[in-house]
Parts: sequence; C-alpha cells; structure tokens
Amino acid sequence: MISDIQEKYDQLNGQQKEIFAGYGLRQIKHFVEIGLPEIEAVLPEGSQLQGINADGKVQAFNAATGQYFIWISDKQWQLSNKATVKFDSKEDALTIWRIFDLAQYELIDLSHIHRDFLENQPA
Repeated sequence: MISDIQEKYDQLNGQQKEIFAGYGLRQIKHFVEIGLPEIEAVLPEGSQLQGINADGKVQAFNAATGQYFIWISDKQWQLSNKATVKFDSKEDALTIWRIFDLAQYELIDLSHIHRDFLENQPA
C-alpha cells in the first residue's frame, strides 16, 4: 500500500520507530486526526499536551502551576497526582503522520502495514 515505506521509515528517529512499531500507522492516524482535535479543544487553560504516557493515557502539563492532567474516558481532563515522566510525544506522532502522509489513507487501509513491514525487516 505505501510503496516507499522503507524510505519513510528511515526518516524516523529511534523514538519514532518505537512509536511506529508499538502503535502502528492506523492508531497514529486516529490519534492525530480524530483524538487531537477533540482533546486539544478542551485542554485545561495554560496546559500543553505532552503525549501518551506509560499508562496509555493522554497527558498534559501546566508549567505555570506544575499540574498534570490526564484525559479520561468520559471526554474530559482530570487533575492527576501521578505524573509519568516517560511518554510518547504528540510531536513524534505528528512527525510520523506527516512523513507517511497518513491524511491520504483511510483508517482501515492502515491496519497491518506496520506489522507486515516490520516482519520483513532483517533482525
């Protein structure tokens, strides 16, 4: 489906390759195109969206107050006292989305591309 996938993959840094392998192109597209607009529209004032934390939750941080927030299932932000230092950044997801030009693909068409690609990589 993506004819120059190796060339595009080679443009990713190490962290972005981990995100590519862990989430896949379908989840990255969903996060960027569907999740981000909804999540950022109600971001707590003064906060910056960081990314997806080690618990699989979208995390934001307000540098002025030192407060962390997590996105919860009922489509709202919740103050969190359990900050996660390690997270997959929003910027890395956006970079992957741009490099692979995911806007041109339907979600369903991206389901197994990353897995099939990685299975054919040399060990």
